[in-house]
Amino acid sequence: MSALTCASPLRPPNAAAICSGHHETQDFDEQAALLKGWNQDYAQISSGHFSGYVSEIQFDDVYLFLEYTSQSLFQSGQLGVDVIAVGVPLATNNQGMFCGETSEAESMHVFSGQNGFEFFSPSELVMSGISVSRSAVLSLLAPEEQQLLQQNCRQAHVQCLEPGKIAAMREFMANVFRLTEQSPGLLQKRNIASSLRSTVLALLADCLVDQRQVTPDLLSPSKCWNIIADSRELVRSRAESPVSVAELCQHLGISRRTLQYCFQNVLDTSPVAYLRAERLNGVRRMLKDANSVTEAAAYWGFWHFGHFSQEYKKMFGELPSVTFKRLRALH
Repeated sequence: MSALTCASPLRPPNAAAICSGHHETQDFDEQAALLKGWNQDYAQISSGHFSGYVSEIQFDDVYLFLEYTSQSLFQSGQLGVDVIAVGVPLATNNQGMFCGETSEAESMHVFSGQNGFEFFSPSELVMSGISVSRSAVLSLLAPEEQQLLQQNCRQAHVQCLEPGKIAAMREFMANVFRLTEQSPGLLQKRNIASSLRSTVLALLADCLVDQRQVTPDLLSPSKCWNIIADSRELVRSRAESPVSVAELCQHLGISRRTLQYCFQNVLDTSPVAYLRAERLNGVRRMLKDANSVTEAAAYWGFWHFGHFSQEYKKMFGELPSVTFKRLRALH
């Protein structure tokens, strides 16, 4: 089993502390102990030699992991009340059962809950997971949304997500670990780690709060225009770092549904599309001085580089690598 490598001891948010590691096991009891703070117990159900691994990234109040288990297991665990944790299968051959509900490839597991969780996991499972402090996610939500999140995380359960959301979660997790393997020093940069934390929190807020249950404030066109103006002002004031939808809502004191209503009714676009355009422009500015296209893309919250390159070319008419080479030649 390989040791966990850390840049420094774990510190509060806003302090650089990136830990990453890859642990391989041949024993399911040893595997159960790898996720610290989960208080897990594993019992092997299928026959055969067990093998597994956990790859992890930990910084500030964020913990990301990939777990592989070769045999089917009966898992049980209990998380602290101050933690919100979810998981999405990246690869699986068969269905499992999570807290009495069928667990499929399109399922998101909400591990948080008062009575812990039980999971019959199929063989050859790769599970991706995110664990963050509950207060960090709640701080990004309007009061009505906070209530919905608290209700959603009261008991562990399977949550069905829209296909686009489950795909975004899978792609994000796979690409963060791929990037960390390819460029291990990238996340040691405080600005990129901060961008990753914002992306994780915004992704969780989007997945855990069903916006269809939130009634938007039906505001006048002038009020909507003022909200859009305030949104643009915040984005412009943060010209050197990305702003998420969750941060916009927190700053404006409104729900995501109300923000969506304003952008859709006044500009006929979504806040997500608007912020994506701002982030693409941020990448383009950063390519003048960045060490690589990867660094600029990750800093501005683009973790799926195939999609990023396509979006960049659609916006600016050339691939980011072309812009990077052209700007480097000018210096």
